[in-house]
Amino acid sequence: MAKTSDVVVVGAGIAGSSLAFHLASHGVGVTLLEKRFPAAGPSGRSSALLHLFYLDPELSQLAARGIDILRTMPEITGYPSDYREVGMVWVGGPAAADDYSAAATRIREKENGDISLLSLSEFEAIAPGFTTDGIGVVIHEPHSGYADPASATTALAKRAGELGAILRMNTRMKRIILEAGRAIGIETEAGERIFADRVVLAAGPWTRPYLRDIGVDLPLFVERHIIAVLDAPSTARALLPFCWCDDVFMNYGRPEGEDLLLFGTWAGGGTGTRNSDAPDGDSIGDPDKYKEDGSTEESFSILRYVTPRIPEMANLGVRRSYAGLYDMSPDDLPVIGPVPGIDNMHVIAGSSGHGFKLGPAVGEAVAQLIETGASPLLAPFSPERFLTTR
Repeated sequence: MAKTSDVVVVGAGIAGSSLAFHLASHGVGVTLLEKRFPAAGPSGRSSALLHLFYLDPELSQLAARGIDILRTMPEITGYPSDYREVGMVWVGGPAAADDYSAAATRIREKENGDISLLSLSEFEAIAPGFTTDGIGVVIHEPHSGYADPASATTALAKRAGELGAILRMNTRMKRIILEAGRAIGIETEAGERIFADRVVLAAGPWTRPYLRDIGVDLPLFVERHIIAVLDAPSTARALLPFCWCDDVFMNYGRPEGEDLLLFGTWAGGGTGTRNSDAPDGDSIGDPDKYKEDGSTEESFSILRYVTPRIPEMANLGVRRSYAGLYDMSPDDLPVIGPVPGIDNMHVIAGSSGHGFKLGPAVGEAVAQLIETGASPLLAPFSPERFLTTR
């Protein structure tokens, strides 16, 4: 049994590509395996909003570090992430005001994040054409924004390769190879065996079946989520000057350059109590078989949540929407860390819609975990919190 690498990483989404980059940066031998190409899965279809605001401190800190990496991508990789600093605004209802205010204060005072609370009059000044119905709290992040998910993920994977990582694209894993209760490598669908000291499964929606094959069952599930695309020629930034999340009318959105706007529905997962009235994503049994584009009816269903806050959106043309997959955990928090019962095996899964902004930092933190045995930011996301074995 000849070892190919120190670590084999399965999945070249943003987190897997970041992990490969950070390991290779430290001289660790790594193989990055991907069934298609970097960002071919959920990472590449992310809305790619970047923000600091979370009620959970570890999520805020991972998001802040992820944004730092994305912002400095040209310097650290030599390739762009197309980071756009347009700002981010959150609004919540009166019931959310105390929790939202406390989180914003924590991020500003303890985590040095550029985040502030706005009055309604201050909000109206930066959001012309928006209604203020039901708003009890407004949070502003002037230096947040969005990036291009495909460019950012590809940048990390390419630089990993330049630093010595073995990139195995268009190669699908068949199974994880175990020996005496420890992971020793993987087997591809073509029958090739790649041996390594550690295996990291960063396969997003494909994670659960692979783990079931080795007797581990994480309670992950997969949802299809729609992004509506609106035509706003030369007016996108005027109509929506910033990235946006509305916990009252349950929508989020951002400009895409100067001519397009992207919107989705927001259920609140990851920052507090879920909005029970928000639409759930379609449950997906096989992530290889789902409808990647959306219908006009699906776009209009999203706009019904948007237009009460931004009435002008009802006057824009609607382009074909698209869909992405979320690998969800029961508590809407990521599942990251060693797999109990399987030595030398780590998992990065359950991103629950937060994966892109967290991914660059998650890769860095998992590299630290592998190299040193500890990474404090990842402690709350351990699979042990609900792992079962059969």
